[in-house]
Amino acid sequence: MGLYQGFHSPWARSLTNDKEAYMSESRNLLLRWVDNPEKLENLYRKNPESFEKLLEASLEIEPESLVLRIWKTRIDWIDRKPSKFSVWPAIGMAVVVGLSFRLPALALGNEWYYPRFGALCIMLGVAAYLSLRNRHKHWFKGLVAVSLSLIYVSLLPDYQVELADGSYRTSDSVVMALIHLPVAFLVFLGMCFTGDRWDHPDQRCDFIRYIGELVILSVLVGLGGIALSGLTIALFQLIGLAIEEWYFENIGLMCAAAIPVGATFLYESMFQRKVSIAPVLAKVFAPLFLIMVSVYLVAMLIQGQNPFIDREFLVTFDGLLLLVLGITVFSLVGRQKTAVGILDYVNLALISVTLIIDLVALSAIVFRLISMGITPNRVAVLGANLTILVHLFQIFREYLGSVRRDDGFPFINGVIGQYLPLYSVWAAIVVFVFPFLFGFR
Repeated sequence: MGLYQGFHSPWARSLTNDKEAYMSESRNLLLRWVDNPEKLENLYRKNPESFEKLLEASLEIEPESLVLRIWKTRIDWIDRKPSKFSVWPAIGMAVVVGLSFRLPALALGNEWYYPRFGALCIMLGVAAYLSLRNRHKHWFKGLVAVSLSLIYVSLLPDYQVELADGSYRTSDSVVMALIHLPVAFLVFLGMCFTGDRWDHPDQRCDFIRYIGELVILSVLVGLGGIALSGLTIALFQLIGLAIEEWYFENIGLMCAAAIPVGATFLYESMFQRKVSIAPVLAKVFAPLFLIMVSVYLVAMLIQGQNPFIDREFLVTFDGLLLLVLGITVFSLVGRQKTAVGILDYVNLALISVTLIIDLVALSAIVFRLISMGITPNRVAVLGANLTILVHLFQIFREYLGSVRRDDGFPFINGVIGQYLPLYSVWAAIVVFVFPFLFGFR
C-alpha cells in the first residue's frame, strides 16, 4: 500500500462495509512504520490533525514505545508554542469589515444594502482573515466567485415593490435568495478554515466545531462590547452630550459586524483551536432538549395544534428542527470516547425525535403545496427539509450501527462531514435559480 493511500484510507473507505478490519488497521498504522522515521515525518506533514489522532490510538496499544512518546512530546510542544500571528491583522480586518458594513449603507440605504450584503460582508471578512492566516491557496478562485456573486446580488430587484394602489408586493423568490445567500457561501468559508484539507470529513467536522465556538465566543465578545458601550455613553452623558442614537447607528453597528473576526482571532491564535465549549454544552443540553422536545410533541397533540394549516406554527416547527439538529450534530462531532455510554442512547433518542419533527414538517409542507399551490417559500423549505431528512437518516443509521458494534464510532465524523457541501448546493440553487424560475415573484 502506498504512503498516501495508506494514510488517507479512512476517508477513501468510509463507504465500505469492512469497518471493523479498517479500524484495527488504523490503530496499527503508525506501529507498522514506527522504525521508519521518514515515513512518519511524511505522514505528519501530509495531515497533522489525523496523525495526532492515529498517534493517540497507537499509544493506547504501545504506551511504552519511545518513538511514539517522542512524537507525543513534539506535538504537545508545538500545540503549546505561542502563535506568531500578530493581533494587528485581525484588528485591521475588523476595521475593514466594520467600515464595509456601515459606510455603503449610508449611501445606498439601510433597507437596500443590509438584506443583500449585511451577512455576506461579515462572512467574507471572516473568510478573508482565515485565508490570510492559513495562507489559503485558492483565494483567487474564491475572489472571482465572490465578485460575481456580489454583482448578481446587487442586480436583484427589490424584494418589495410598490403597486399602483399604494400597497406593496413582496417577491418571495428574492427574499428566499437573500436568506439562503450566507448558507451558499458556507463551503467557501469552510475551505478558508481548513485550507487544502477540505476534502477530509474530519476537517469538515473541525469546521462545524469552529462554527459553534464562533457563535459562543461572539456572544462573549459582544457582551463585553455592550458593557463598554454602556460605560462610554454614561461618561458622555456626564458632560452633557447625548450620543446614544448616533453611537448605536454607527459605532455600534460597525463593532457588531467586526465581532466574528475578533472571535475567530481568539479561537485561532489565543486558543489554538483547542477550546471545545460548543460540544460540551451540546452534550450537557442534549438530555434537556430531548425531554423538552418530547413533552412539546405530546402537548402539541393534546392541544390539537396543526402545522398543516397554521403557517406560523409550521415556521416555529422548522425553527425547532434546526435547533435540535444543531444540538445533535455538536454532540456528535469529534466524539473520542470508545465505549458506549448513556449519552449515546440519549443522542440516538434525540436524533429519532428530530427525524419525527422533520417528517411532520415535511408532510405539512407537501400538504400545503398540493392544497395551496407552489410558491418559492414552500419549495425552498421543502428542499431544505429533504436535505436535513436524508442527512439525519444517514447519521442515525451509522450511529446506531456503531452503538451496536461498540467499535469506537470511527466513521461518524465522515457521515457528518461528507454531507456538509449539499447544504450549500441547495442554498446556491435557491439563490441563483429560484428568482428566474419563479419570475422574480
